[in-house]
Amino acid sequence: MNKIYFLSILIVAAFSTQNLHAQDSIVNFNPKTVYVEEMIGDKRQFLQVMVNKVFVEKKKIGLLSISSYAADYKDNPGNNEFQNTSLIYHHLFKGISINSGASFTSIEGLENFVGLQYMYQRKTLSIIYMPSYYFSRSQKISNFALLEYKPSFKKNWSVYSRLQLHYNHDLDNGNHFRSYVYSRLGLTYKYFGFGLAYNYDSYGANKNAKNNYGVFLKIDL
Repeated sequence: MNKIYFLSILIVAAFSTQNLHAQDSIVNFNPKTVYVEEMIGDKRQFLQVMVNKVFVEKKKIGLLSISSYAADYKDNPGNNEFQNTSLIYHHLFKGISINSGASFTSIEGLENFVGLQYMYQRKTLSIIYMPSYYFSRSQKISNFALLEYKPSFKKNWSVYSRLQLHYNHDLDNGNHFRSYVYSRLGLTYKYFGFGLAYNYDSYGANKNAKNNYGVFLKIDL
């Protein structure tokens, strides 16, 4: 399974060769993203908070944190979920950074990881890709990708689309551990977003799945 990890690194390297006008300068690499999103689905409610910001600009150091909460409508706390990934990254060149952080879930608790990441952020398009290696408690390889595309069509109005992907593979057992696909399609007006939402979550070696269809409201802070 080490091949998967090395393949992830190669993918990041390939991103860096693309002509996306990302300059090797902290002036151009200056992510500023803070948003709160709530999804009302047919099966459960979902809330996500994301923070991505360079906070020591001279040293090109930033913080990325993604938290999500999911709860079924039935009164069964055992079906509720919480997961958070928080990391500190150091920008190297052309959107590529090294990072180190921790991930906490309501099922597994706290795990530490190291990895790489690629970021590209402009007004219309933003991309985040992170391959990570989890080394505490158990060994896992994780891939995370987030793509947002929001072309404007009128003053203060834009189309909003997002695809958020995650795959976590358990190296100790050689099995799928956790994955999801979250998609959004809607509109934004100034700092408000709204539209249709779909969440697909998959758990464990048997890939037990949960589908959730609904609508979302997103606020950029």
